[in-house]
Amino acid sequence: GFDFPNRSELWMPVVVDPTDFNCWCYDMIGRMRPGIRPPDVAREMASIIDDFADRRHDVFPDHKRGTAKIIAMPLSDRIVGDLRRPLFVLFGAVGLVLLIACANIANLVLVRATSRHQEIAVRCCLGAGPRRIAAQLLTESVLLSVAGAVAGTLLAFWGVRLLRQLPVQLFPRMNETRLDPVVLAFTAGIAVVTGLLCGVAPALRVSRVDLQDAIKSGSRGSSTGQTRRLSDGFVVTQFALSLILLVAAGLLLQSYRHLSTLDLGYRPDDVLVGRISLPYPRYDTSTAVRAFYEPLLSRVRALPGVSDAGLASLVPLSRGNTQNNIVAEGKEPRPGEPVLVANVRIVTPGYFKAIGTPILEGRDFQQSDDERGLRVGVADETFAKHFWPKESAIGKRFRSGGDTSAGRWVTIVGVVRNVKHNSLDEQTDLQVYEVFARQTTWSNYLVVRTAGSPEALTSRLREEIKAGDPTLPFYEVHTLQSAVRSSLAIRRLLNVLLGGFALTALILAAIGIYGVIALSVTARGREFGIRIALGAQTSDVRRLVLRHGVMLAALGVTLGIAGALYLTRFLQRLLFGVTPVDWATFSAVAAILAATALLASYLPARRATRADPVLALRSE
Repeated sequence: GFDFPNRSELWMPVVVDPTDFNCWCYDMIGRMRPGIRPPDVAREMASIIDDFADRRHDVFPDHKRGTAKIIAMPLSDRIVGDLRRPLFVLFGAVGLVLLIACANIANLVLVRATSRHQEIAVRCCLGAGPRRIAAQLLTESVLLSVAGAVAGTLLAFWGVRLLRQLPVQLFPRMNETRLDPVVLAFTAGIAVVTGLLCGVAPALRVSRVDLQDAIKSGSRGSSTGQTRRLSDGFVVTQFALSLILLVAAGLLLQSYRHLSTLDLGYRPDDVLVGRISLPYPRYDTSTAVRAFYEPLLSRVRALPGVSDAGLASLVPLSRGNTQNNIVAEGKEPRPGEPVLVANVRIVTPGYFKAIGTPILEGRDFQQSDDERGLRVGVADETFAKHFWPKESAIGKRFRSGGDTSAGRWVTIVGVVRNVKHNSLDEQTDLQVYEVFARQTTWSNYLVVRTAGSPEALTSRLREEIKAGDPTLPFYEVHTLQSAVRSSLAIRRLLNVLLGGFALTALILAAIGIYGVIALSVTARGREFGIRIALGAQTSDVRRLVLRHGVMLAALGVTLGIAGALYLTRFLQRLLFGVTPVDWATFSAVAAILAATALLASYLPARRATRADPVLALRSE
């Protein structure tokens, strides 16, 4: 089997009429020859269009030259679409968490190996060489990683089952997702590499143990300056990587908050949307189409619980778009200048009330705006300000359609708020609305605003449609609120996953700094006891320990900020309403990490203040 972005299930032959150029809506799919790239295809297609324009001035006049744009891309990019960048971000987040976990485990292995100095020294005295000691420690580390990989694989089976329950439209071919042998082999390889990375530094360090010093230290254990510096380096690395993850999660969370509170130009609550398409053989004239839709609207508006109702050729966040060339009166393009393009929607009177789009100036469409009256339209803010930035657009005229020189004038009678049609983070394009009575469309969306639950009205709407024509289906039925939620679903999932990774990184960093400070307190227990015996206050000892933890965190935060300044630029296309370098986010994350370091260092610091001076002096 195979699939295309529009999930076609029925294939019909296309008969191309070389004399008919009314439709420019086809996509071309081809297999490239070896060595050919998409830019090469785009250049060749552009050359073909230029030749066509030179030969056919009747359908491609000079004012249209330069308006054609060739977009050539791999089919895989068309199917995956905007998911590629979020998936790479998540993959990068997983990699950072893995590195943080490696640093943490390496630190713990180093601490454990340091406490085994005497054991390692005894083994060396009995004939074990440095390679044998390093191999033993590496083997232990790899076994731990493999055990973790087995447990992780079991969790992955559960996680994949959970992912497959997500709405299918979120990810292409989600129902085919599974753990295959390639994934499992990749996981096994990562587990082995992780074990080696976690164990190599401690193994090399401990295998070079000083036998005389280790035997002397006896049961007291030892922690050399090199070991402490290596352990401190692991903590600094954890804090730096944690800051990068937390900053990325914070930026994406702010973007989501901006999008979820964005002015959409309409009110999606309590609005039900469904599509009706009239079959052409039975509805072959505009009169027949209006004879079906107009009584239907009257019956729907009379239903209990219906506040407003209207029809539209396209509604916000629906698939597809309709664009026409636009020429404003008195602002015709000069020879050689391209004609502007605007999105065009065909709507009935009452549509703006039903969807909740306010009229900012002028009036809404009326029932009197039919084929016998003045040809009227409604423009959005962007359209009005583009053509008439310093004056009112009411009463101004424009032409729309294929050949604008032969188009008919449309008089603007109203200006409405900009509407987010294709996506919430889109740049607002020029947008005009024309009345249904003058531009009849066969396929339309029925938009109904209700006083209660919109879903409860679905069956009644189906009955009213069947009353007009029993053979017509009412499909793509959904609430406008659910469409808004679906448009944010990818970002919401990205925030949840990335936020979970960031929280995991923060916990690992806290564990790491706690382990380092606890190791330092244990190794310096006699020192703290002597300080207290010589008159040092417990607050002085506590401050000494806390300063060590804060210095490690400060160094990690500094390095993390430098890394985040470089890496967050790759999030640019995923951000909305916030820049990659948002110092408020950077400051908040740095404060969180500083508080985490203080909290993780406080417990070992408090234990250091309880050092017994008598035991310290006796051991000396």
